[in-house]
Amino acid sequence: MNLTVAALGLCAALAVAVPAFADWRDDLGALRIGVVMQNGRNYDPRRFEEFREIVSETLSLPVEIFQAHDAAALIDAMATSRIEYSIMSALGYATADRMCECIEPVAAPVSREGATAVRSVLVVDDARVRRIADLAAVPIAAGPANSLGGDLLPSAEFEWQGGPLADSGLDLVQAASTRESLRLLADGEVAAAFLWEFVRPGSAMAYEDGPRAALDGMSPGGFTVLWHSEPVRFGPHAVRRNLPAAAKAALRRMLVDLDEAAPLAYDSVSPALGGGFEAAGADEYHSALALVSALGTKEDR
Repeated sequence: MNLTVAALGLCAALAVAVPAFADWRDDLGALRIGVVMQNGRNYDPRRFEEFREIVSETLSLPVEIFQAHDAAALIDAMATSRIEYSIMSALGYATADRMCECIEPVAAPVSREGATAVRSVLVVDDARVRRIADLAAVPIAAGPANSLGGDLLPSAEFEWQGGPLADSGLDLVQAASTRESLRLLADGEVAAAFLWEFVRPGSAMAYEDGPRAALDGMSPGGFTVLWHSEPVRFGPHAVRRNLPAAAKAALRRMLVDLDEAAPLAYDSVSPALGGGFEAAGADEYHSALALVSALGTKEDR
């Protein structure tokens, strides 16, 4: 009798739970995943096909790929609910969050060396600059414009005599690329340069593939990091907050396992860093959120 009652209770519970589980899929219809086109050109749809299929199997839901013309279009599509999932830069995520407070990260990439973030660094020629005060008398390379390490982070976080970099009066040489900043520093045309480096958790830096490594190759020795910004976490795979918790958890597990379970699908969505994904939350993007807030305040003035 007790077993019969228990069985009836379980059936009743399933009768309630299964339709509820199906409802969000019925309401959603399909999950739309946003990616930014490459230089304004559509990717070959076959590039994301295996990834699309894996997400569809994970959620038991049709999945569509939405190719946004640029980052602004991707952010707008996410903020206005035209897509539910997007592959974003850190600043793209922070901008969308500032617009609507409607998205959250589920996972973020890691580099082959274990780095999880990037930060801006002020690299100086030891023979000409030994302390911050020495910057007053030397040229400093910065840029390119709107780059994270060479422009945005220094503009928001570097202070000269209590004021921002833009009002410092320092001799800033605007470089068109990170490569140009490196050349100027290696050739002695500037005595310092705002560059970037990868950051590993629990480690000072990991710049094996970054501009610091290139600088060592161009002009070995004689350079020191005099200042660095807060690290900014690599851009996340983010979803709408109103996506069911079970769906978010399933997507997170799928991404964490993706590099081993489906290497080609992994390469299609994370071709550069090569270290897989790890679970990530909104609290890991506080520096990106602070940077977007600082840049927004600056524009509002």
